[in-house]
Amino acid sequence: MPPRADRATSAMPTGRLFVGRDAELARLLGFVTDSAPHGGFIAVQGDGGIGKSSLIDAALAQLPRRHQVLRGAADAMDRRRAYGIHLDALAPKLTLEDHRIAAERSEHLAGERLLEVIDACTREPTILVLEDLHWADPGSLRLLTKLSRTLEQMPLTIIASLRTQARHETAPALDHLLSVLSERGLLHVIDLQPLTESTCLHITEHLIGGRADDSLARYTASAGGNPLFLTELIRALVQDGAVTLGPRGEARLDAPAGPSPSLAMVMMRHLSHLTPATRELLTTAALLGTRFPPAQLRLVADRTMSDLVPMLREAFAAGFLEEIDDDTLGFRHQLIQEVLLHDMPAAVRGELHRDVALRLEAAGLSPATVAGHLLHAPVAAEDLTWMLALAERTAAAAPGTADELWQRVAAHTAPASLMHVTATAGLARTALSAGRPAEAAALATSALQHESALRQETALSGADRIGPLLRAVETRALLLQHQHDAARDRALGYAASKDLAAAEQAAHLTFAAWPVFMLGDIDSAVRFARQGAALAAEQGNHGARVYGLSLLGLIANCRGELDEAISVLSEAVLIADQHPSLASIEAFPHAQLAVALADVDRTAESAALVQRGMAVSAQFGYRTGLLATHSLAAQARSHSGNLSDIAVELDAHRTLLGSMDIRLDPPVRGLRTQVIARQRGPAAAQEAAAQLDPVPGREQWGGRGRSWVWLGHSQPDRARRDDAATLDVLWRGWQEFRAGELLMDCAELALDLVELARRMPDERSDADERITDVVSVISALAAKNPSVAHLQSTALAVSGVAAGDAAALVEAERLMALTPRRLDHARIAELAALALPASDAGALAETALRAYAEVGADHEAARSRASFRRAGVAVQVMTRARATSGWEALTRTEERIAGHVAEGETNLEIAQSLFISRRTVETHVSNILTKLGLRSRTELAILIARRLDDPGQHGE
Repeated sequence: MPPRADRATSAMPTGRLFVGRDAELARLLGFVTDSAPHGGFIAVQGDGGIGKSSLIDAALAQLPRRHQVLRGAADAMDRRRAYGIHLDALAPKLTLEDHRIAAERSEHLAGERLLEVIDACTREPTILVLEDLHWADPGSLRLLTKLSRTLEQMPLTIIASLRTQARHETAPALDHLLSVLSERGLLHVIDLQPLTESTCLHITEHLIGGRADDSLARYTASAGGNPLFLTELIRALVQDGAVTLGPRGEARLDAPAGPSPSLAMVMMRHLSHLTPATRELLTTAALLGTRFPPAQLRLVADRTMSDLVPMLREAFAAGFLEEIDDDTLGFRHQLIQEVLLHDMPAAVRGELHRDVALRLEAAGLSPATVAGHLLHAPVAAEDLTWMLALAERTAAAAPGTADELWQRVAAHTAPASLMHVTATAGLARTALSAGRPAEAAALATSALQHESALRQETALSGADRIGPLLRAVETRALLLQHQHDAARDRALGYAASKDLAAAEQAAHLTFAAWPVFMLGDIDSAVRFARQGAALAAEQGNHGARVYGLSLLGLIANCRGELDEAISVLSEAVLIADQHPSLASIEAFPHAQLAVALADVDRTAESAALVQRGMAVSAQFGYRTGLLATHSLAAQARSHSGNLSDIAVELDAHRTLLGSMDIRLDPPVRGLRTQVIARQRGPAAAQEAAAQLDPVPGREQWGGRGRSWVWLGHSQPDRARRDDAATLDVLWRGWQEFRAGELLMDCAELALDLVELARRMPDERSDADERITDVVSVISALAAKNPSVAHLQSTALAVSGVAAGDAAALVEAERLMALTPRRLDHARIAELAALALPASDAGALAETALRAYAEVGADHEAARSRASFRRAGVAVQVMTRARATSGWEALTRTEERIAGHVAEGETNLEIAQSLFISRRTVETHVSNILTKLGLRSRTELAILIARRLDDPGQHGE
C-alpha cells in the first residue's frame, strides 16, 4: 500500500513569524539610534498587510529598556475625533482633566495641552509609535507639524506606519507634514516591498508543518509576497482540508487550484467557518472601527455581555479579534474590518451607522463619536435638526466635525430656511476662528441676505441668536481684512437699526468705534466707544462693554494719558475675567493693558498680562487673539527687551500667521525693520522696509506702533545718508500723529526729528519750526505724566539736543538709567557724551557702548564708537559685535532659558517662569542650539553641566 497522506492540521502556529526583513529591520534600528538623542520621524510605508506593524514590533523588541514607548493607532472610523491618535498614544500620561479638555474645550487648547504632555514625556528618551497615520484626523496631523518645529531639540523618535494607497481626505495635511519634516531633515522613510519567493515558501512550510510541493508553492505565490495575504490564504486552505501532508513531510494541494483568489475572497472563506451569530457580531463590531471598547459593542449589539462571550471566544480562537488593552478589543488586522464592511451593501451600511449613532447618543457617548457614525449615514430630513445640535456640541473640541455637519445641513436645506442660515452661521464662525476672514465674510454675507425671512421665523428656536452671530462675524471679518470703511459702515448701520435689540446695538456701536479709529477719526471713535460702553452696561452686555473700554483705554494710551489708560484697561480686564467669553476677549484687553503697563515701565506686570492674554485666547480657541498678543508682546518689550528677544517674539507671531488668512499688521513689519536696522544697519534693513506699504495710509492701521512704519520707511534714505529725505519722511509721520494727538508715537520719532533738523543747513528755514514743535509736544507729554521717568528723560533729551544743552542731556541720561529701557538709555548717554567736552565724556561714552552691546544693537554700537572717535572722546571699554556662535553669542534671555533647559524643565514650565509663550520659548531654544552647534536639549544640558564643572570651559 502507498504511504498514507494526512490532512494538514487546522491548529496552525500562533504568533507572528517575522522573516525576510533583516535589511529593513537594521535600517529602522539605525534610524532610531541616530534619532534618539535629538529627535526624528520614521515613516514605515507599504501596502496593507505588508508587515509594517511586525517590523515596528521587531525593532521595539531589540531596543534598550531605557526607551519609553508610547503607542497609538488611527482608525478610519475615528477620523473625526480631534487628536484621536495622540489621545490613544499618550493615554498613560493623561489625566481625567486632560480628557475633559479634549472632549469639551477648544481644539487649540487641547492641542496645546497635548504638546505640553509630550514635552513632559521627553525628559527621558521616548519613542512615539503612531500606526495607520493615513487615517489620522487633520488636528493630529497639524499637531505633528507643530511638533516638528522642536522635534530636533528633544529625545523623541516618532515611528509612523503609513499605508501607501490609503491617504483619503487627510492627504493634503499628511503631505504637508511629510514635506515639512523632509525640509527640516527629520524624515526617514522605509518602504516595505513584497517578500521574496523563498521567504514566502519558508513561511508556507512553517505554517503547514511540511515541505510545499510545486502545486502548493504556485498557488500561494498568488499572495504576491504580502505576508498577511499569504497567512490568510494558508489558513483558509488548511480549514478547507485542501492541504495534505505525506509521510515524509511533503505538503501538497489536494484540491483543484482554481483562479487566483483575492485577499477579500480568502477572508470571506475564512469567515464562513464561523457560526452565523459570530459573523453577525463581527459585522456589527466592524461598524465601530478597527478598535473599540467592549461596552460600545454591547450597546450596539443590544445584548448582554454574557450573551456575547461565546461569540467573542469563537472570534478570538479563529484569529479575527485580539485584546488591545484592558479596555479595548480590536481586529487582528485592519483589512479584516474593511472586508467585513465592504461585503455589506453601501445603503445597508449607512443605515446601520445611523442605528449605531442613535444607540450611542442614547447611551450618552461623546458628540464627536456619535457624529462620526451619523456622517456615514445617508442624509435624511429627520436627521437635520440632530445634525445641527451635534455641530454645536462639537464646534469647540472638534471644529472639523462640526463643519462637516453644518455643510451637510446647508446642502440639504433651502437657502432661506432657518436651518440653512443656522448652518451657514456655524461655518462662518469656525472660518473666522480659524483665521479665514475672507471665507467667513462671504458666508455671513450670503446668509444675511435671508435675514428678513429669518426674522419672520423668530418663533423658531435659535432664530433670535443667529442674526446677531452672523452680523458679528461679518463685521469682524471685514475688519481683519483691513476693509475698514466697509466694517465701519456695516456696524454703524446695524447699531442704528431699530429692529435689533438694544444689547446688540451696543455691541455694534462699540465695534464700529474700532474701524473708525483705524481710519483716523479718533474723536468719533471715542464718542462711539463711550456711547456703546454705556449702553452695554445698561443692557448687561459684558462683551460689548469690554470692547468699548478696550478701545477707550487704547486711545488714552496713544494720547499719552497713561494713568487713564491703565485705569480703563484694568476695568476692561476685570470685566473680562469676571465674565469670561469669546466676546469679552475679542479686543485683547489683557494684551492692551500689558502695553500700557510697559509704557510706565511696570515690566513684570506687563509680562504677566501678556501670558494671561495668551492663556485666555487659547482657552477660547481664539487664534486671532494669539496672533495679536504676540504682536503686542513684542511692542511691550520694544524698549526694555534685547533686540534678539523682540525678534523671537516677532518670529513667533509670523509662524502663527503662516497658518491663517490674515495680513501681517504694518507695525509688526515696521518693528522688524527697526530691529534689523539697530542690529545690522539701515542697508541691511532695506529688504524688510520694502515689504512695508508703499504709501503709509491710515486705512491700513491706526493703533499704537504706527511710528515704526514711518521709521521703517526712512531706512532707505538713512542707508543713502540723505538726512533731508529722512527728515521729510519722519515729519510726515509726525504730522499724522500730531493731528490725531497720538503723542506716544510722537515720542518715538522726537529725538530722530530734532537730531536731523539740527543737521539741516541754514537755508532750511522750516528746521527751527519743526524743532520748536517737537520740543513743545514732548514737553507737554512729559508734563501730563510727571511720574513716568522715561518721558521726563525724553523731554529733557529733546530740549537738550535742540538747545545744545549738555547739562539737560546729562540729567536725561540719569533719569533714563533708572528705567528698564536700555536701548533708550544707550542713545541718550551717547548724545550726552557728544555734548560734553571730549575730556569729560569718557564715562558716558562707555555707558552708551555697554548698553548698546547689552541689547544687541551692534550697528548702533559701531556707529556711536565712530562718532566718539571723530569727536576725540577716548573710551576704554572694548565692545565688539556680538559673536554669532558659541556661548558668547547667547543673549541674557537665552542664557536663562538654557539654564532652565539644563534643569530639565519643559517649554511650558520655562514659559510660565519667564512670562512668555511656549511658542516663544521654542524659538529661543532653537536659536540657542543653532548658536552652540548642538542638536538637542540633552546635548545642551551636558554642555552646561561641563561649564559648571569647569568654569574655564566656554562651550565652543
